[in-house]
Amino acid sequence: MAGIAVVVYGVVAVLMVVVIWAEARRQEPVRVDGRVLIALRAARRRSRASIGLALVLLSAGIATALLVPEWLGIGAALAPAVAGVGGLVLYAATPPPQHDYEPTRYAASLSPRTPWNVAPSAALVALGVAFLLQFVLLVFAGATSSADEQGRFRAITFSSDSNSSTATPYPGWFYTAPLLVATVLLALAIWIALRRVATTASLPGEGLEDRDTMWRLRSAQIIVGLASAVTGLQLGGTALMTGTAISNALLQPGVPIGWQVLATGLTVLGFVSLLLSIVTLTLAALRAFALPTWVARADAEVGRSA
Repeated sequence: MAGIAVVVYGVVAVLMVVVIWAEARRQEPVRVDGRVLIALRAARRRSRASIGLALVLLSAGIATALLVPEWLGIGAALAPAVAGVGGLVLYAATPPPQHDYEPTRYAASLSPRTPWNVAPSAALVALGVAFLLQFVLLVFAGATSSADEQGRFRAITFSSDSNSSTATPYPGWFYTAPLLVATVLLALAIWIALRRVATTASLPGEGLEDRDTMWRLRSAQIIVGLASAVTGLQLGGTALMTGTAISNALLQPGVPIGWQVLATGLTVLGFVSLLLSIVTLTLAALRAFALPTWVARADAEVGRSA
């Protein structure tokens, strides 16, 4: 069943890429000043590169589950966080574009920019909730884990006076300890990438304040979208692994019914998180492909409303 799930997930990912490509082909060219277009295209390349690297790292990590079975799936478990860290660090480390234009005057909003106010508050709250759920689930799974035959905490055991039932793999400390470290690094990478957006120089020229604000908003949405996708993927994988292992261990009679309810809830959470990770990654990629056009359109809408 796990192999079928991986195949289905891969097929859906390929279909998403096709949809993104088709949508990007429909975007109209943007007629803006050359300096602005250079900045917007550089932001688009940076976003594409970060998402591309994240997908490569994610695929490589998942592949280790099949290519290096002695790792017991720890490479696949860490793949989402590693992919997110790699993509976001690349985004933050990519230098701004260089051009040969004459010096120009810059104009921008006087409101202070921080890594937390350039992105939509609702998206950041949702991302924070996902991080909190992931942290709580990792600590819970670690605390309820038991050692397997080799003494590695990757199993869960239910025991009574006459029966004992053990299931593995379970996200015990063998998995959750490195995952907690990776989650902290992912949070740091998100902050670094958003800080890059907040501290980047304004678009070159005067009268571009609205477009500059919208460009930062779209860029931050791409970053938060990528971060939400890998966080949702990690949360979904952890929840599915936990729920499945608990269900398998509940074959023993007399286990409290609350554990079965928990297993069902975690399984549902896992599937929902995996679905949302595909949705958020698709939206992030669409925004990355269409960044100049979306900024120009949004700027035009602001002008009409004014």
